[in-house]
Amino acid sequence: MKPEIEAIAIAAGTAGLVGLVGATGTLALARRSVPAATAVGPAVVVASMAAGVWVAAREMFLSEQDLALISYILGICVPIALVCGFLLYRAVRRVDIEAGRAHAAREREQSLAASRREMISWASHDLRSPLAGIRIMSEALEDGLAADPADYHRRIRRESDRMTRMVDDLLEMSRLNQGDALGVPSRVDLLALTQDVARSQQVVAEQHGVQVHVEPGAPAVVVVDPALVERAVANVVHNAILYTAAGGAVTVSVGRSDAGADPGSEGGARAVLAVEDECGGVSPEELERMFDPGWRGSTHRTPQSTAGIGLGLTIARAIVEEAGGSARCQPLEQGCRITLELPRAAAAGS
Repeated sequence: MKPEIEAIAIAAGTAGLVGLVGATGTLALARRSVPAATAVGPAVVVASMAAGVWVAAREMFLSEQDLALISYILGICVPIALVCGFLLYRAVRRVDIEAGRAHAAREREQSLAASRREMISWASHDLRSPLAGIRIMSEALEDGLAADPADYHRRIRRESDRMTRMVDDLLEMSRLNQGDALGVPSRVDLLALTQDVARSQQVVAEQHGVQVHVEPGAPAVVVVDPALVERAVANVVHNAILYTAAGGAVTVSVGRSDAGADPGSEGGARAVLAVEDECGGVSPEELERMFDPGWRGSTHRTPQSTAGIGLGLTIARAIVEEAGGSARCQPLEQGCRITLELPRAAAAGS
């Protein structure tokens, strides 16, 4: 065998062996961390090439001076190749992350656009139904054909109130999207506000055969616009009542979260409102879309006469996020828990 061919065979065999061992280790590492395995990949390629060149040079019986020269060259080139590979890895990784974010943003935007179209469709249908009912009942009253005029008047008033709530939700959502609903912030005890909301929702709860319990708790002061936050809390509690079957219960609690607390806060960093219902549980799809505009979940669980247009939780989340807080939904065995978090107010006089 010619020396050149023998050197090529030795280099190829050594590079292949080192590359195989490195690839096996990289694949094992990929099961734990794909980014780490991706970073190690260029090092395996450079190491296999360097090993093949160095072993082939040793087997060619070069002079000590030539072998030392090759070793020096590899000593310079290998680190440079590793640095170039690492920089290339970081650049490709950054592009991949940005592409993933852009893809997720596009999917989210498409989902929101679909939700808006769904909301407009539902709003059109839900506004048309009470309008048609009001027209029929008013014509019956006008023609003297109503068997119970007082009942017709009550039903017209009820349908009018329902339409008013729908229009108010649409207007509120529009204002929040445009940033026009900031309000005037002041110090508010979230526990006291929640107790007032629960009392105001008792009539709705009694109509649906649902009990509303507010658990005892300590005051949790936040600096927010009282009217806006009251609406957010009312939306969440009202939604829980509508989706809880007759005979069920809605449990409301207010607490404090010490996560991220600082010396200027009143014993905690955030005030936490939790509303638990007994809706029968939520599917992963429902959990994913719980706060999407226009989405109302399983329509069979809420009577059409009381259903809104799917903006209650969307408005609630928008209000608390505008105030620097957050909203999330957690599944429970027999229902779900909606949690609103708001920044705690600094202690008075601090």
